[in-house]
Amino acid sequence: MVEIPPPEPTFVRIETGQCKVLIFDDLRYEKRIIRDPKTGRSKTVTAMVLHVVQEDGRKVDKYFSVVSYKAQQTLYALYKRGWLFARPIRICVYGEDYAREYAIELV
Repeated sequence: MVEIPPPEPTFVRIETGQCKVLIFDDLRYEKRIIRDPKTGRSKTVTAMVLHVVQEDGRKVDKYFSVVSYKAQQTLYALYKRGWLFARPIRICVYGEDYAREYAIELV
């Protein structure tokens, strides 16, 4: 029997303590209903969804979404300056849950 690899996810996940270099070519916003892990209550959040065309130097067709308002502000500032698309951006993630922080920089 021929070994078939599992399908690759269509989204980029960055784990705590990990960094990825991504190149984006599109941006949109989505409303999402999520469950608060601490209270168990549902709430509506706005997610910034970016289309990823390159992940760590490899061509891909994936999406990266962010619900952190601070991270969205940083990415939006890059967008307003014309620097968000077609440029490598390093995104590092630190912390867990509500203490999660993003370090975002042009490479």
